[in-house]
Amino acid sequence: MLHHPTIDKLHALRLGGMAAALAEQQAQEGIERLCFEERLGLLVEREASEPDVE
Repeated sequence: MLHHPTIDKLHALRLGGMAAALAEQQAQEGIERLCFEERLGLLVEREASEPDVE
């Protein structure tokens, strides 16, 4: 799976927290042990915790 286009799309959608969290997940050893819902939850939590920058 190509991750750079996904990260680019997340930035285009102004979801910078999710983009950063996805990039960090890609670098984490053993992240594949988490199920999809757990990984998605981590991405959503990161986005929700990011300050709004406008």
